[in-house]
Amino acid sequence: MKKQEFKRAFNLLLHLFALALCLVFPSGHSSLAQSSGGSVSEYILKRCQYLEQFKKMPVCSTCVASQITIPKFYMGRNYTPAWTSHKTIHEMLAAIKGSFDHGLNPEDYHLSAITGLMKKIQNEQGTASDRADMDVLLTDALLRLSFHLYYGKVSPESLDPDWNFKRKILDKDPALYLERVISSGNITRELDRLWPHQPYYTVLRTWLKKYRQFAKNPWPHLHLTRTLRPGMRGNDVALLRARLASEGFLQHGHSTQDPELFDDKLEDAVRDFQLHHGLEPDGVVGKNTNKMLNLTPAFKADKIRVNLERARWVLHDLPKRFLLVNIAGFRLFYFENGKKKWSCKVMVGKPYWKTPIFRATMEYVVVNPYWVVPPGILKKEVLPKIKRNPSYLSKNNMEIVDAKGHWIDPRSINWKHINPARFPYIIRQKPGPQNALGRIKFIFPNKHFVFLHDTPAKALFSKNMRAFSHGCIRVEKPLELARILFEGSKKWTMEKIKEAIASGKNRIIHLERRMPILILYWTVVRNHDNTITFLPDIYNRDKKILIGLDTPIKLALVNPRSAEG
Repeated sequence: MKKQEFKRAFNLLLHLFALALCLVFPSGHSSLAQSSGGSVSEYILKRCQYLEQFKKMPVCSTCVASQITIPKFYMGRNYTPAWTSHKTIHEMLAAIKGSFDHGLNPEDYHLSAITGLMKKIQNEQGTASDRADMDVLLTDALLRLSFHLYYGKVSPESLDPDWNFKRKILDKDPALYLERVISSGNITRELDRLWPHQPYYTVLRTWLKKYRQFAKNPWPHLHLTRTLRPGMRGNDVALLRARLASEGFLQHGHSTQDPELFDDKLEDAVRDFQLHHGLEPDGVVGKNTNKMLNLTPAFKADKIRVNLERARWVLHDLPKRFLLVNIAGFRLFYFENGKKKWSCKVMVGKPYWKTPIFRATMEYVVVNPYWVVPPGILKKEVLPKIKRNPSYLSKNNMEIVDAKGHWIDPRSINWKHINPARFPYIIRQKPGPQNALGRIKFIFPNKHFVFLHDTPAKALFSKNMRAFSHGCIRVEKPLELARILFEGSKKWTMEKIKEAIASGKNRIIHLERRMPILILYWTVVRNHDNTITFLPDIYNRDKKILIGLDTPIKLALVNPRSAEG
């Protein structure tokens, strides 16, 4: 007997044995399994063989691509159907539909194909092939949805090659994971464990529903031909009043004798709207406020979806104590045991000098730091200024040193013939109150050479948009940050740190307890009252994530007829 014929005979015996068990122990399976018989298993085997050969399989206008996990899973159960309980099937279908509330697309999990097959089977029109298709699709849907709820649909590594947020593996063997979840008999509970149960994620899901409701009856576009200020009156003021009311920033029909008057209540509503859209809350409706007023509810819903996806990337297995920088929100936070304990303003990189997204560990601080001019700034800014004005170095308290730190007399350099790309020395700014890094910097070693630091330019913290740096992060309250980092230290009290700063001497102080730091990018943030604020996408990062979320998971079909074997 040929090897292939032997294999077929062996598989047939397995299927007959499985059928005999169903006949002997009918109470162990639902009517779905009983009516399917061994022929369903034969079709499941064919599906798995097709997957192994072609790496993907067309099923009812959709496609299965788990060419390793799906065959391994069914081989472990001798190709018998997995979805034999009406309860688990309906829970899985509810979970697929519920993915919409996570900002995901239910069609990515075969919703139409599965519901179509269910109707055929319920109407007793389904064949053994249909039952096999539905079983495989349900299994693939569970695998996909589990992965997307836990890791996100869009790969952050595909958007950022420097992404370094490591995650623990959901299950070392996905096939065993599928078996465990399906056999648990509680699909809802098992899937509910996967998404990040953090207040931020929960609040965003709530507001996603609200903005989808707004999108069913969207507010009209507001055409303003002038800047509106308190005290003004006119029909455009009445339109502004109606627009703010439509989003809940002003109560419909609040008591006012003149709806066309820009009164105090309308001014308060404008300020509230501005605060919730990352704008300066001046109560004046100018160009920027008008632009935010004309963002559609569908646009805002998509913005929430993008940030739910970001949350799935990082809001798992968080450390007990950590710092978090929100680049788009220009803020630094300290979290302890899941609660926000402290925050302050920061400045981040200009769009041309983007602050990168990454995770690192705070290891030490430097008091009275030198500022070593980075190569890019040296080439584009500092060297041209020195060539134009030889006194630039002394006026800015800068010095030139070689690789060993030896001082170099700037008069010994022929600046006219200096090649910026091959400058052989280091230019650094000496410690002092006007040092670009201020009086203290906070170091978490990373390949980007990014760190947190003080700054002499305190006035810039009053600005609402604070993208001013060359990539590093300037901290509004550096001494308060130092207090958090050295909390509990007997050697380095705040008095000792202040003394070290006052000495004017450059010094490195290592932390007794290192602190994880997450530098992230959120364009929708949760407020203390569980409202949300929409922030400008200063680095234009939202669009690619949204495209990834909205792109259907479709694969090229390979000879669909051969799936029947």
